[in-house]
Amino acid sequence: MKRRLSVALIGFVTVSMLAGCGQSASNGTSASSENSEPVTSAASTAEVAAGSSASSGATDTITVMVPPVTNDYADKMTEWADEFHTKYPNLTLEVINTSWDDHNTKLSTMAQAGEAPDIAELSYSNIGTYVSNGTAVDITKYMDADMLKDYDQNALDYMTLDGATYGLPLYITIQALGGNKDMLEAAGVDVAKVQADGWTYDQFLSAIKAGTKGDTFGFVFANSGVTASDFINIFGATAGITNAFDSNLKYTYSGKKMLTLLQAIENMTKSGYMPNYGVEASQRMVMCETGNAMIFGKAMPLFENSIKKNNAAIDASDGSAVEDSKKITYAFLPVPTMDGVSESCFGTVDGMVAFKNNNSTDEHLKNVMTALYFLSSGERAAYVDAATCLNGVCQTSRDAISQFESTDRDQGNKDCADRLISEVSAPPTGMTADQSAAAAQMMDEVIVPQMQALLAGETTAQDMYDAIVSAAKDAFGEDGCVLD
Repeated sequence: MKRRLSVALIGFVTVSMLAGCGQSASNGTSASSENSEPVTSAASTAEVAAGSSASSGATDTITVMVPPVTNDYADKMTEWADEFHTKYPNLTLEVINTSWDDHNTKLSTMAQAGEAPDIAELSYSNIGTYVSNGTAVDITKYMDADMLKDYDQNALDYMTLDGATYGLPLYITIQALGGNKDMLEAAGVDVAKVQADGWTYDQFLSAIKAGTKGDTFGFVFANSGVTASDFINIFGATAGITNAFDSNLKYTYSGKKMLTLLQAIENMTKSGYMPNYGVEASQRMVMCETGNAMIFGKAMPLFENSIKKNNAAIDASDGSAVEDSKKITYAFLPVPTMDGVSESCFGTVDGMVAFKNNNSTDEHLKNVMTALYFLSSGERAAYVDAATCLNGVCQTSRDAISQFESTDRDQGNKDCADRLISEVSAPPTGMTADQSAAAAQMMDEVIVPQMQALLAGETTAQDMYDAIVSAAKDAFGEDGCVLD
């Protein structure tokens, strides 16, 4: 059944700070901490378990591939790799840094060639693809149980398919819209009211029309290449699309709500309120900072920190600010809603997933588990959670997070995030790895390329919708699709 995330999770965000980025998702189970069990005793023994699993003494190298989860994640990974080698002298972490734009494609290519990294950051919605092709590793076969007990079970469930667990969660986050508060108010938007009560699609459309001037778009969204999936997953809530499957496990992107969403995209691009080309993930916030966009997505509460940092760099004139950027005040915003649609917010769980490759052995995989837990727990996880305005999903992170927290947050942004996190519509239970993989394939091979064509005016909303329906029937059968 489709569920709402527990209000108990609101307390997680209330004590958090900010920075970083996340990926899209479309399947899993509830992310609330309502049913979290005390794990202090397990957490206190998990490091011992990690040490014992790496005690063979044979030298080994573990590869880990990560996108910029926080702005300085590449630097932090180098630092943590050194700490790991000091702690386990026989083990070495080799870090492969990617961008958000190429991370999933590079991981897929490497996995298909039998050269997957041992560990990679991954959104839970993509796990099914690697379970189906046999490269994801069920970590319960190799990881000490005390390590697993460190994690809230409801968060760990997101990394689980068909009863097998394939990785460790780093965070649970929400994704919506962000904007230039001064521009929004100049366009007639009551930002405080929108943050507190939400807004309709008609109000949103009026705002982006007013905000589109000269070389400034009223609205931009990261939708270049694979990031087009973010538009569907996040902005889809506007039309009432909250997950790829409904409570009866029928595919939802084949329904009429999808056509309504595509028609809205077609209207916004043809009207010039948003670009008629793909915007890369790295550019959407930059366009807001340079005054070329009023509202952008995907956006998260954590971006407030990045914008404050850029504002400080402008004041310091030290050359580190975004080129041609201006000082702005960041506003975290909900996604608007069309007639008859209840407000909801897209939420996702990202984590570190273990993979097999041509060189994997049982002894090597045990060492991989040591590295997997090290990177996903304690101060490393606490740093990520605090930097992304979230609380930890494991006890060792919660124990360490206070040293990284900050209270320097805009109250309106914080209250909006607290409100929206209670409105995340969690995906239905009972999904299989095959369903997850088929949904991911539909997104990558049908929806994403069709979206690029729609933005460029090379297809119509109706033609794109017809293509999705046809492919969905082939993938899930007519009875497995929502068609009304």
